[in-house]
Amino acid sequence: MAVSLTTFSGQRSEMSILETNQYLCSQLEKSKQDFQDLTEKFLMSQATAYSLAKQLQKYKCEEYKDLIESVLEEEVLFEEGELAEKMRPAARLG
Repeated sequence: MAVSLTTFSGQRSEMSILETNQYLCSQLEKSKQDFQDLTEKFLMSQATAYSLAKQLQKYKCEEYKDLIESVLEEEVLFEEGELAEKMRPAARLG
């Protein structure tokens, strides 16, 4: 009952492909989770910046007028979906 060298080599190669596939699938899942975590952190940071900008605007802080306008403008873009559209290609990776 001899096993040919070609069959043995083919089985080893197939096993290596399966192991590589498993590894890549686990890496993909990890990357998806990392992307989701970063997206959540980004959205929380954006919400915090918007909230702080609104407070500064309320107290009429002229020193930070440009920054306030910039942050509030981003929020308007986000609400209108323009910023969400910019983020969508990255979300497709997830």
